[in-house]
Amino acid sequence: MEVSDTRAEHRPAASTPTSPDAESESGRGLLLVAALADAWGVTDPRGGPGKTVWASVSVVCPATT
Repeated sequence: MEVSDTRAEHRPAASTPTSPDAESESGRGLLLVAALADAWGVTDPRGGPGKTVWASVSVVCPATT
């Protein structure tokens, strides 16, 4: 999956996100992505401002009997 944002001033680092302090109202989205995704990263869109955060998540279906 991927999410694009046209705001270029807040480009996250493509590494382990830092934990915000307990009083912060934002900054937890990439922590959730990093915890749940098999892989994730940040790319620059072609010819435009902003960034795209992408993530790959494996889905395991339970065996049927």
